[in-house]
Amino acid sequence: MPSQEWSCGLNRWLLTFALLGTTVASAGVPWAWLNAELAGIEQQRDKLQARLAALPPAPAAQPHEHAGFHSGFAPQPDSIRWVQIDLGAEYALDAVVVVPAMLGSVEAYGFPHRFRIDASNDPLFGESMTLLDQTGDGVTPQFAPWHVSAGQVKARYVRFTATRLAPQPRLAGRHIFCLGELLVFSGGRNVALHAAVFAPNSVETLPTWSPKHLVDGCHALGLPVQPDDVNGNGWHSAISTTTDATKWVQLDLGSVRHLQEIRLIPAHPRDYPDRFGFGFPKRFKIEGDGRMLFDSTGVDFTNPGDTPVAIPAPNLRVQIIRVTATRLWERSGDFVFALAELQVFDGGKDIALGASVAASDDTITSSWSPEGLVDGRSSSGLLLGEEQWLAELSKRRDFEGRLASLDGEIALATRTAQGRAAYLAAAFTLVAMAGGFVLLQRSRRSRRKEIESLRHRISRDLHDEIGSHLGSIRLMSELALREGADTASMEEIHRLSGEAAESMRGIIWLVREGDAPKLASLVEAMRQSATSLLKGIDWHLQTPSSDESTTASLEFHRQVFLFFREAAYNIARHAKATQVTIDITWQAKHFHLRIDDNGCGFDADAVTAGNGLANLRHRAEVLGGTLRIRSFDCQSKPQAPGTQITLDAPLA
Repeated sequence: MPSQEWSCGLNRWLLTFALLGTTVASAGVPWAWLNAELAGIEQQRDKLQARLAALPPAPAAQPHEHAGFHSGFAPQPDSIRWVQIDLGAEYALDAVVVVPAMLGSVEAYGFPHRFRIDASNDPLFGESMTLLDQTGDGVTPQFAPWHVSAGQVKARYVRFTATRLAPQPRLAGRHIFCLGELLVFSGGRNVALHAAVFAPNSVETLPTWSPKHLVDGCHALGLPVQPDDVNGNGWHSAISTTTDATKWVQLDLGSVRHLQEIRLIPAHPRDYPDRFGFGFPKRFKIEGDGRMLFDSTGVDFTNPGDTPVAIPAPNLRVQIIRVTATRLWERSGDFVFALAELQVFDGGKDIALGASVAASDDTITSSWSPEGLVDGRSSSGLLLGEEQWLAELSKRRDFEGRLASLDGEIALATRTAQGRAAYLAAAFTLVAMAGGFVLLQRSRRSRRKEIESLRHRISRDLHDEIGSHLGSIRLMSELALREGADTASMEEIHRLSGEAAESMRGIIWLVREGDAPKLASLVEAMRQSATSLLKGIDWHLQTPSSDESTTASLEFHRQVFLFFREAAYNIARHAKATQVTIDITWQAKHFHLRIDDNGCGFDADAVTAGNGLANLRHRAEVLGGTLRIRSFDCQSKPQAPGTQITLDAPLA
């Protein structure tokens, strides 16, 4: 029934809406319209991501033998451990940088969860200035530097105090803190390089852990480089067949210059990706205008890998700087001396850039040349200022931590918005269900009124169709009883009783078929009615044989069926036809009925008596269709008289 189908459709729609309301939280929809706070957080995140993209990339950790400083063991995490460096003199401090230690993994090893950094001119720190206090909030251990601006504080001593230690991996009940490097910048250089280190409780297990490794300039962050695709490795000596051959390379600064630090940058050619510290000599010395600045010719120097080797040279004035290798690096069955860059710093500026280079011998290729020793590049990219590079890596750590926090805030704000969406969806669903219930009740009331109206119409049909026939039968039978039954009267009584029975069958069919009968049933009812009404006439009914599923309302069937009966009755009573053709077709939304007879015809405009044509026009109007009548009488068209009645109506 239509009301049942409508009700099922409404239920399906409500179920879909409810499911949408409960699952919308998992869809990729903008939630800011349900939580204004979310838009502000997302805007902060976008700004941070833009600033993060402008910072140098986080370098890959560079494991090496000199891991850094390791505290003594403590049974409780809240035990206090500290390490202190003596800069040798008072400096106006620009910044202090702490680099975590890295030991066989990509995470910081032993970095304390809470700590503090202080500066003082008192070795006992009776009076001090706190540069950074992280003793209140826990620190997430990660392999990234901490850059702390010192604001030109004047101090000789810098102390790092751990107030909450890290658990030692794989050993329960033991707590430690470890640092990879502690750098103190003043006037553009690291004044903590090779400074004196004091720690009342520390572990020394050479070559990995030692207090002196805290200030040796060697840490796992590697070189301060902006990677690029330039093909340049640095300088390369001629190849030797023995390791103890002597090779040298020197710079001429052009004049006597004041310098503070010499830095050797190891090579790492792109065609030797697994050879860190390529060509770095096992034993070497550094001289300035013939004076010894650094001597490691008596003991092997640990290969620095991808970390710079810094040699302090405070208040030195020289013009010629020579690096002499006395024990070469083994390549593949032969021996070489190579460097990516030789830097000389004064006031934080590399004064060796573009200097004149001379060497005992060279290997010159597209990627190796004397000029490559002073071009400001390592083997992998452009060399950056160390302090600025460390400061930007520290910013990257801060930004990434803040982004992680914002992601948590966004997730929380999104869940709040999703909760509101769920409440709104539930409210809308309840409103929709209430509205659907109201509409359903209205539909049911409307349907009851429609059925009641149909009952009244069927009652009128019974009165008009059968009542009139029965009345006529009664009058005829009374006349026959008074005057004596004759054949004509009995035939009329027989005819009227037959028509009454036929009308009764048609009306019973209408009531029996339900709310939405198939059009095929209507055709069958019209066929049976034609058999009764068109006796003695050669008639044919044509209809589609393939479409058996199309339905229409009961009112549509009623009007069409009574229209057809009216037309067939008029043909049988008045047309004097010998042939009748009935053609029935329909499409998805359209119904077509055409009735042709070869009777005597009539003038439709001149007919005034009877309700036959008026009934046809009325039923066509009720159906919302059109009625066309074409008729020729025997006098106006004796060769082809007859009548054609056409009904076109919508199925809806």
